Amino acid sequence: MNKNSLKTIIQSSQINKLAGSNRYPSVTQMAKNLGRDVVKNVKSVASGNAISAGDDVIAKRKQICQGCEFFNGAQDRCLKCGCFLAVKVYLKASSCPINKW
Repeated sequence: MNKNSLKTIIQSSQINKLAGSNRYPSVTQMAKNLGRDVVKNVKSVASGNAISAGDDVIAKRKQICQGCEFFNGAQDRCLKCGCFLAVKVYLKASSCPINKW
């Protein structure tokens, strides 16, 4: 396989699309996002609310995220806020950064 054929394969593959779409917020911004989410969830639990959302809410959140233009399925992360969705969708007081849920 020569260099040009390899380049053509990469350009037409999902690898190229994923590499271009993995633009997360800065580390500082992701830390701020995480901090806000932690504070929101701690306040909610301190007020007597459950930490975990119900199974139906979790399933709906996952469905919404997986259909979102900011979803990175390869890492199960949100490109908008940088959060790991495997955790975020379970936390009852968490919310989508663009208000989809």
